[in-house]
Amino acid sequence: MTIKGGVCLVAWVLTTWCLTLSSGFAQAPDFQWTFTGDGLVWTVTSVSSTKVYAGALPANNPTINLIVGKRYRVNNLASLSHPFQVLAKSSSVLSDVVLLSEGGTVGSLESDPAVAWTDNGAGQTQFTVTPALVAAMNASGLIPGYRCELHPATMRGNFAIFGNGTKIANPIAARIAKGSITIGLQTIADRLASPLGMAVPNDRTGRLFIYDQDGRAWVIQNGARLPTPFLDVRSRLVTLMTAYDERGLLGFALHPSFAVNHKVYTYTSEPRGPAADFTTTMPVGVAFDHQSVIAEWRVSNSNPNVIDPATRRELLRIDKPEFNHNGGQLHFGPDGFLYISLGDGGAGDDQGPGHIPDGNAQDINRIYGKLLRINVDGTNSANGKYGIPADNPFVGRAGIDEIFAYGLRNPYAFSFDRVGGGLYVGDAGQNFIEEVDLVTKGGNYGWRLKEGSFFFDPATSASGDGFVTTVPVTPLPSGLINPIAQYDHDDGHVIVGGFVYRGATIPALSGRYVTGDFGTSFTVPSGRLSI
Repeated sequence: MTIKGGVCLVAWVLTTWCLTLSSGFAQAPDFQWTFTGDGLVWTVTSVSSTKVYAGALPANNPTINLIVGKRYRVNNLASLSHPFQVLAKSSSVLSDVVLLSEGGTVGSLESDPAVAWTDNGAGQTQFTVTPALVAAMNASGLIPGYRCELHPATMRGNFAIFGNGTKIANPIAARIAKGSITIGLQTIADRLASPLGMAVPNDRTGRLFIYDQDGRAWVIQNGARLPTPFLDVRSRLVTLMTAYDERGLLGFALHPSFAVNHKVYTYTSEPRGPAADFTTTMPVGVAFDHQSVIAEWRVSNSNPNVIDPATRRELLRIDKPEFNHNGGQLHFGPDGFLYISLGDGGAGDDQGPGHIPDGNAQDINRIYGKLLRINVDGTNSANGKYGIPADNPFVGRAGIDEIFAYGLRNPYAFSFDRVGGGLYVGDAGQNFIEEVDLVTKGGNYGWRLKEGSFFFDPATSASGDGFVTTVPVTPLPSGLINPIAQYDHDDGHVIVGGFVYRGATIPALSGRYVTGDFGTSFTVPSGRLSI
């Protein structure tokens, strides 16, 4: 106890720990905050994370965040003067229900082995936030809260509980109705393995370039495919699985000045080779699946319909934990910079080897689950092979300089509107929601805190696949951006991002975003187009 100016001050330090099955505490505290009290109010003076409390400090009797499944430790530096209690809190102190109590008073849930309440009698208590404890906090119309036993009327506050939501079985009940617009489809090229996109050169040749996941890009000229590939990188790729794979030649883009410099850019999935520019930590004995590589090429001086393989220049190499969720599309924006889509690292639910505990996509210090923006004509990157646009959102502050937007799961198809430059991203969902995002610089699109506009629970390997839920699993950061369109898996399983139509042939589509979906089956053709 400290006496200052005749006022008794007390400090509480609350810490949350992660549990393992084998031992009580697996790591140093995840969160920590400090309370001071004068017999009138509790005051939060410092926090280690916005997951604890996101408002301005100091704060009196604040609402403190608790996450189901986490264990908390309370160090009360003046426990005799200000015993800490966990409550089912009423509007009247006389109706509070004490569930856990420091000191001589015994709370009603202290004997629950899952809560594992401990009080060492010297100012330190510990408890685990369990579903049963949360239910008791909310019983009979009361709310989760805390108080000082000796000053219950003034030193009291609320807990906000996270991670106790209910699975939403059918998040979007309404089905997508069949539209009234009829279109025809024209074959541009066939006998391809898995064509992913095309590029139109600005050199007035009338050619089209089509790139195929198998590692080849082709020239379409006068309505016919030329017999020799424009580019063949099959020898650089990892061995692709025949039944299903998300690796390969995933991105292909032409420099805005292609007519002059004849430069082409690719995104490929390659065996692990040179040290990566960006990596993550893998468990001992677990290898990276492959590396995602961005490279520059130039057209042959002697033949405009083939690339000279000797001109290859590598820009960027990224270690990839899993075979899936690669993103992979490349586009130059209206600003002349190259945009690169990257998935969250793979596996599922943004967890597993190569993923951090809260997921890669939300961490601005991880490259995965992001949309990048680089200057292919610059050299101020860490490796000196490309440039960083000066107005990228994390330049000069915490975060990776290359990031343009984040909170994405597998944004493997995106495009720019030719009118106004709007950036539309189709982000493939996990188990329930497919979404279209209108992306802005520095935007956070929610994954894995949300799937679409719904809260998302990643679950665990023990409890099954992740699901959308009624309550956030953890406190949400401010500014999460919801999609401009979404649908659930009644109407399709994987969105294939499209384009805003700016043609004149079909006036009914003018200014509308046309997107596709892989379908509801991996074996029966069931794809569709939507607007």
